[in-house]
Amino acid sequence: MNTCGRRRAAVWLITAGLVIGTSTAWAQQPAGPADRESIARLAADRGVSSEDAATLLRPLDEAGAKGLPVAPLANKVREGLVKGADPKRIDTVVRQMAGHLGTADALLRELNLAAAPVRDEPIVLLADALSGGVTTTEVRELRRQAQDAGAPPLASDSLAGAAKGLSLIKSASLPPADATAVMAEAVRHGYRSHEMLEVGRQVKRREREYRDGLTSLRSLREAIARGERPEQLFTRVTAPERPVETRPDAAVERPTRPARPETPVRPARPERPQTPERPEAGRTR
Repeated sequence: MNTCGRRRAAVWLITAGLVIGTSTAWAQQPAGPADRESIARLAADRGVSSEDAATLLRPLDEAGAKGLPVAPLANKVREGLVKGADPKRIDTVVRQMAGHLGTADALLRELNLAAAPVRDEPIVLLADALSGGVTTTEVRELRRQAQDAGAPPLASDSLAGAAKGLSLIKSASLPPADATAVMAEAVRHGYRSHEMLEVGRQVKRREREYRDGLTSLRSLREAIARGERPEQLFTRVTAPERPVETRPDAAVERPTRPARPETPVRPARPERPQTPERPEAGRTR
């Protein structure tokens, strides 16, 4: 069988679910047919064996069996294959992502939040925040500060967006406690998920200003508390104040120039004496 035939056979085996050791997982909630076929073809084109390709699909099938989002995992597999990464490395990264998705799903259930219109979105967003350095403890504290007493449960997408914004601010090495207060204030004032993401991005973009003390997370939180919307928060150009130059009250008197000395009068040149006349020759002897 030539190379093209072997690739076609590998694709057919993977997409049909006949590779040994994977049929049980696929019988539950496997990755969608489109994802499975695209990954199989891409793996075959990159020279990845059918066994390694099947290994890459297992985390997707396991996540699907748990009711977790599969699309971001499939995208990560495709990304790794396109870049030519080692299949073992791809499998490690995808399993880490699946772990964050599982943690995010469990945390959202624990916090008893209001369901989002699209269930997968807050799970994916919160998982991204966890992979960006936000801890589960910080997410719980964020929910505690953002949830007013007696208020309806927070929307899961709102908390997930705040957590992602928090991860962006933390990546700028700014104080997590102040960053949490900023995002909690944004939740309380009805910021939408994408608006909180934008706040995090803008702070990250201006991290030098925050580190140099030209502005602060406290002033940002106070601006949100005053009711400023995201498009108003970062319109002011922050610059260090320059000292005002003051002129002296009295005019400075300039020294007068000394008078130019008069040019001395040159003495008149003396007249030359007249030459005596010579006697004419032959007049007298």
